Amino acid sequence: MSHSLSTRLALDATAAVLIVTEFGYSLTGDIAHEIIGFVLALALGVHLAWNGRWFLSLRQGRYGAYRRVSVGLNLLLLLAALLTVVSGLLNSRILAAWFHVESDLIAREYHTAAGYWFLILMALHLGLHGKMIMSQIRGRIGGGHPSALQTALWRVLALAVAVLGVVASFERELWSRLTAYYSFDFQAGDESVIVFFAQYLAIVGLYACLAFHALALFNRRHAVRSWRPGPCRRCARLPSPGRD
Repeated sequence: MSHSLSTRLALDATAAVLIVTEFGYSLTGDIAHEIIGFVLALALGVHLAWNGRWFLSLRQGRYGAYRRVSVGLNLLLLLAALLTVVSGLLNSRILAAWFHVESDLIAREYHTAAGYWFLILMALHLGLHGKMIMSQIRGRIGGGHPSALQTALWRVLALAVAVLGVVASFERELWSRLTAYYSFDFQAGDESVIVFFAQYLAIVGLYACLAFHALALFNRRHAVRSWRPGPCRRCARLPSPGRD
């Protein structure tokens, strides 16, 4: 299924915002939370349909270090998404009311843990595609190659987001939720919407930055290892030594 890269990125950006919104359970309420979840499940299906060729290409070509990491990350992201959707359906109050069944607390615990894993894996996935995303953004705003000042400002902004992401990870007890040690996600009802989005977007930005810079470091090391010095011009003009 062929669609422009801009259309795909617009869908992914919308889905990313909705995913972050889903963690504001106390801000949206039960009904809105589940409706957004149904929309995200539909968006996931569209995303998979648009990228169907990727699954067909898994058995083709050779697997280098980057491809193994990228494919493994994508499969884990898909698994986390499916677990989040399935556990969400099992915990749905709307479906429970329709089918007259009771929701399971264990399903809710797994739903929260899977959702946080999906958030982190999504951020890493975005980081691996950060160069492409930034290229599209610069193309949309009509910007060419960034100046030294613009590059410095972007780095300062990325550092600030990463620091805020570390702080937010501790305040949101991210590790406890990822390990299902404490997965229930109760929040204060009077929490600021701005603070909520700032913290969760910073968490996404933190792991996206980690993946982006890890990929850049890998590319630099790979370029150094694959580089071989050629002969100098003077040596190239010298005749090859003959045999005695």
